[in-house]
Amino acid sequence: MITTGRRNSAGPAARPRNRRRILVRTLAGVAMSALVALTAPGTALADAAPLDPDVTFNSTPVIDPSGLFMVSRGLDKTILYSPGTPSTNGYADFRSLGQQIIGDPTGVTAPEGAQIFARNTDNQAITSLVVSYNFPTAFEVIPGLRISSEVTAVKIPARGSRLPMIRIFARDMDTGRVFTNLLVQGAPQGWSDLGLYATSELSAAVVDSPGLDISIRLVVRGVVNRLYSTVIDNTTGSIPGWTQLGDLFTTGNPTLVNEGAMFTFRGNEVFTRQSGSNAIFTWNFNAPGWVNLGGIATSDIAVSIAKDTGLQFYHRGTNLRTYLNRRPPGSNRFGGYIDLGGKSFGNPAASGGTATPTRTVADQFIVRGTDNRLYSRIQTNFVGGFTAFFAFGGPQHG
Repeated sequence: MITTGRRNSAGPAARPRNRRRILVRTLAGVAMSALVALTAPGTALADAAPLDPDVTFNSTPVIDPSGLFMVSRGLDKTILYSPGTPSTNGYADFRSLGQQIIGDPTGVTAPEGAQIFARNTDNQAITSLVVSYNFPTAFEVIPGLRISSEVTAVKIPARGSRLPMIRIFARDMDTGRVFTNLLVQGAPQGWSDLGLYATSELSAAVVDSPGLDISIRLVVRGVVNRLYSTVIDNTTGSIPGWTQLGDLFTTGNPTLVNEGAMFTFRGNEVFTRQSGSNAIFTWNFNAPGWVNLGGIATSDIAVSIAKDTGLQFYHRGTNLRTYLNRRPPGSNRFGGYIDLGGKSFGNPAASGGTATPTRTVADQFIVRGTDNRLYSRIQTNFVGGFTAFFAFGGPQHG
């Protein structure tokens, strides 16, 4: 539960109390037009331009990697939630948690249940804890920032005796820049400005962090549709600055491996679509440079780590069917696109396959069908073993 909420907490990430009085500095990646609007003398601070339709028109459901819950946006723009039973690979019918929202909700596991986040119609970040994955608490506002993107949430892996933490990211409505907030045992510590002008939703993932201090990679599209990356130290909230990822012009939203938090912390590869061709490209931070994986995607890319630790990604093709491409463990080559059928709207989402015995799937993906129901296929093995499509009950999704 939220017990405090200050935009400007004490410590390394502290900010002055009134951000509207901050003199705008030259920041890497800020569009000149946006900079002029923010600094013109004698003018009131104006909202940054909203995100373009290429990053907002597709909805994206969330399927927890442990099979404990799914969350999505309803056709009525409320938050839809479904608790899962990992031992049976099953899910209850979706039900509405209420709350009219803009964009899609998201969620990560917390010690007491599922922590759900979304952007409400007042352009505020909101959150609810679904206790024991079944009993939702009232939604509360995370104060101090008007946002113009969805909320991106990352569960921070447990380290020693440190309290449970979730770090969230969002785009500021006033400036269009990326902001972050750290929730410690559910309590927000205040918003902090990370500086880059964003033109997409934000993708964040834990990178391999063997010590107490956790690092999170963040990728977002900046001006002229190039992707930018940084790594944030979760303890201090500091970043080394933003780095442009080559010269690829992109469309839609980038996807890091292990978005949010999964059972394996990689965060070392990002997938995106090229502007114009809609071909799928990937960038590996361990071997930098864009690699063209071909295909023609009409959705954002869903990336998962399968039960055998192989990497898999899904996308919607021009015929609205879902396609899979897989890279086996230990290999540096993808095997080619496999047509998984169906017809879908929106972006696919995939869970991956946890190595723990509580869930038996090799992988699982979900998509919104043309009748606005969510459908899924479960991968049972790595030689083409998928179940048939099956639908989830409950309200329609939108």
